[in-house]
Amino acid sequence: MDEDARRRFERRVPAHAVGVVAEAEALYSAGGEALNLSDGGACLALQTGDFSVGDEVILRLSFARPAHPVTATGRVVWIGRARGRPRYGIEWTHQGPQRRWIGWLVRV
Repeated sequence: MDEDARRRFERRVPAHAVGVVAEAEALYSAGGEALNLSDGGACLALQTGDFSVGDEVILRLSFARPAHPVTATGRVVWIGRARGRPRYGIEWTHQGPQRRWIGWLVRV
């Protein structure tokens, strides 16, 4: 089965840049951007490669609107590298209202 057939959620590339600050217990923080978002998680390109699969992370996502960051929690489920930058697959771990905000903001 190919990767697209296994996906449960449609990935969306944000219409505007989405800045990200990721924090984990093992590493204070790392900045970067969300390359795509879905109802199930995100693909992040961060400036550091210090996170590990299984790390729980707190994310602050900065969208073009609203002006304040949206906070979400997730778990690192895969790690890759592209164009010299680490990429991380994040699975959301909380069902709070920020999940609806993220889905709506990606479509705007």
